Amino acid sequence: MIKYSKGKDWQKCQSFVTILFMKKKIILGILIILWLCFIWGHSMQVAEVSDAESGVFLDFFSKYLPFIPYNDDGMFLVRKAAHFTEYGVLGVLISLEVSCFVTESFRRFIESVGMVLSAAFVDETIQLFVEGRSGQVSDMWVDLAGATLGILLTIIFQSWFRSGRRQHCQHRKA
Repeated sequence: MIKYSKGKDWQKCQSFVTILFMKKKIILGILIILWLCFIWGHSMQVAEVSDAESGVFLDFFSKYLPFIPYNDDGMFLVRKAAHFTEYGVLGVLISLEVSCFVTESFRRFIESVGMVLSAAFVDETIQLFVEGRSGQVSDMWVDLAGATLGILLTIIFQSWFRSGRRQHCQHRKA
């Protein structure tokens, strides 16, 4: 077994952490791009295809959740829930990516929200050019609500995780 001096061990550890950090940024960037393609791909669907897809989800949810009506109101709920969920996931991904560059929570929140709003704006603009679809400002509000929840949960979880790790490390030193 080869023994390294304390300095070389520390350098190896730092290099390993740097590589992991770079991989995290790249993987998150790829996931964000793929998720945006998923969101915007749905926006490019003509109205008939989009309605059919929403109908499949309405069938499922109205069968297992009796409080969701099987009518236009139920379809409205399914569509808004889809917006909320899609952008909630995007909010988590973007917040994780921004946390690689920004450590202060409020600034991370603001930057993440700005990025999500840009994506929502593009999303609704795409729909203006698709047959049978229309861009809706109200959908941007639903997108923002979902993203805000995702961003806040990510920031809270990361803060909780970091404080727990600090306490654990302090406990081990004692």
